[in-house]
Amino acid sequence: MQTPREALIVERLLSRLEELIGVPAGTIKVKMLYEEGNAGRYLTAIAWTFRRRLLGTNVGRWDYLGSLIEMWKDDPAGVFPDPQSIGMATPNMIAYQRYNALLMLMGGMKGGELTNASPIGGMAAVMIYQRGDPYGRSRYNPLALRAMVVDKLRERLLGLVFVPEAAVARPTLDDILSGRVKGKLYDCYRQSWVASPEVEYVAAGNGPLRAGIGDLQALLDRPLETVDANGKAVPTTGSGLSPPERELLQSRGVLDATGRITPSVLTRESLDAPEKLLTRALWDAIYQPPAGEVTIEHVQHSFYMAANYGFQILNGNFAAAIDDYELKLRFMNDLATYRIYVSWLWSLAHHQAPITRDGHLLRQVLTEDGVVLGKQAEAVKAGARFDRALFEKVFAYHDEWTAAFFAEQDRSGAPGRFDRAKAPVIMALLKRQLLSPRYVQHSARVLFIVGQARPELHAQLLEAIFDLPREEVVRRVGAGTMDRAALAAHDYALDLGGSA
Repeated sequence: MQTPREALIVERLLSRLEELIGVPAGTIKVKMLYEEGNAGRYLTAIAWTFRRRLLGTNVGRWDYLGSLIEMWKDDPAGVFPDPQSIGMATPNMIAYQRYNALLMLMGGMKGGELTNASPIGGMAAVMIYQRGDPYGRSRYNPLALRAMVVDKLRERLLGLVFVPEAAVARPTLDDILSGRVKGKLYDCYRQSWVASPEVEYVAAGNGPLRAGIGDLQALLDRPLETVDANGKAVPTTGSGLSPPERELLQSRGVLDATGRITPSVLTRESLDAPEKLLTRALWDAIYQPPAGEVTIEHVQHSFYMAANYGFQILNGNFAAAIDDYELKLRFMNDLATYRIYVSWLWSLAHHQAPITRDGHLLRQVLTEDGVVLGKQAEAVKAGARFDRALFEKVFAYHDEWTAAFFAEQDRSGAPGRFDRAKAPVIMALLKRQLLSPRYVQHSARVLFIVGQARPELHAQLLEAIFDLPREEVVRRVGAGTMDRAALAAHDYALDLGGSA
């Protein structure tokens, strides 16, 4: 759902279900994923439509970032920077989380108290390695566990909203709790998502979300304790903030210069009229493309993630743990991450966007963590365009990595869990999709189509989806030179309802 009209359709369905089973209106409760930028334009009306049953809306980087990339895809000046650099702590994502918290706070109010709707956090997508990993990569698990702590801590602090009785500059949480500053404090973000059910992983995130509000500052100020993660000192799950963690929260206005927690301040006057809340500054903070670099290393990383996830989908695995050679962690991917990488790479190729920083194409190399992209090849200078020639080099180096990866599996005797014949299929699909002038909004549908089709039909299906107008597909099907499945694929992938 991205509009009030779509929300109304769902609301009527739920209301009808309640009538059929004989329960009072509003008995069925819902949570909603607020992960489409377009939905944010109507979120107040959507929330009102579900006012009898909405428990809360969540935030999440994946689809939300993918939707923003799509919103700007046709503007050469709106090409997003490396998506790997846009996390939930970047300024535009901070604005998005605060907006979600504010609207759920307002939507859940009754008599001045928060009684119903509450914002829901996003999913920390890094995962821990099993102890039996063939390369011993469980040594990196402290990184994932600490990332979980910091992710949920940030959410909790962003959910602190203070409505003062009188004008006040920037009170700390301690000022409010001690009564030195009068007003009403709301504690909004208390629930979230996780990517994995391991006990220690879930516990790491539960700590910040379940802590008493009076214990939050002490949680940040605990002594710094570290554990070794393959030669790197990483804060433990029970540690206080490290200097970089503290500096990041300070830069986002969550902590003051001395490290004290500073809730968001919301004056009653700022809510006198919709235009005081829904300002151009808020719009720009949420929707404007953030500043950042477009690097050749992250172009390759995006292609690596898209190709690996597409390979998994073609093998029937929808939630795939992919080894992120940059993070040194497993990264849980689903269709939303595929959307990010495909949308971003398509926009780069479509505009032949310039690389903004000197870098190097990377080739495969065997390391202690397995075969990764890590050996510098030819240099790519700032200003180089992501044209067909540069795309072909990225494509070729990924093909080389794939061959080396499978060879290492054979050498080590690791069991192959997936059908290797799907590797060239995803490569052919991505090449057609990323170089096509036609943008396919529902890119995952192409994976579904190809995954279920006979191999001899793949070329026809891709041509029908990415190259041909519908009239030409209809003509070829009628002439018997193209299989009827190509027309069905064209209509399904491009979200058309027609039939020949």
